[in-house]
Amino acid sequence: MPRAFKLQFDVTYRDQDPAGHVSATVYYVYMLNAYMAYAHELLDVPLDRGIPQIMLKTSCEYVRPAKWGETLQVSALITRLGTKSFDIDYVISLAGNEKDVIARGASTHVAYDYETERTVPLSDAFRARVQQYQAEGASQEIFEAA
Repeated sequence: MPRAFKLQFDVTYRDQDPAGHVSATVYYVYMLNAYMAYAHELLDVPLDRGIPQIMLKTSCEYVRPAKWGETLQVSALITRLGTKSFDIDYVISLAGNEKDVIARGASTHVAYDYETERTVPLSDAFRARVQQYQAEGASQEIFEAA
């Protein structure tokens, strides 16, 4: 089974809506944070620099509410590498219990050259890094959100 990038974080008070559970839009922030951390890891780009990719679309299916005080984990797995774009599947679960799924999501990203303002092919180095990172049997790393 391929190794997913994993990011853990605590649900904060501000993440809640008036009903007392995580607001629907916040799940997209959770997925974006996992994507950005994973992309910086794959591309070996410092966190204070941008990455040469643009998120084209996202989706999220809510399974059960998350609540303030819970610690969650987002698992991100690149499931398709195209010529210029790639797809990521996300699973948001209770940390320490990946079977307790909170939400599932997906996103599509495209490689982008900000100087020419055009899409570009995914680099061979990026493809190789994804394959290396997600290789079967690789050790599991969990990153804590700051």
